[in-house]
Amino acid sequence: MARIKETFDSRAWFMLECDDPDCERRFDDGQWYAYEDDLLADAKDDGWQILYRDEHPELERDMQYCPAHRLPECSTCTNIMADPAGWKDGQCPECIKEEIPNERS
Repeated sequence: MARIKETFDSRAWFMLECDDPDCERRFDDGQWYAYEDDLLADAKDDGWQILYRDEHPELERDMQYCPAHRLPECSTCTNIMADPAGWKDGQCPECIKEEIPNERS
């Protein structure tokens, strides 16, 4: 996962950063966390989008995006697609192929 990691008093401390190019936003520049799980939970509560490699095999690693740079979500199946090519009216190619009606259109 793209993160800044340093060791203080033999503990791993983490700070989250956005994977969007040119994004300078950090989860909280002044706050460091001793527990990665707490950091990720707080980030999600603050609107961050965290994509895990085991859920998205096309990714080389886990990735995260701040609320300003969230990836699009399919309006029908709610899947997050790392590559939005082929999307139409907020639907992913799989839902379009299956001819699932878009409730939001």
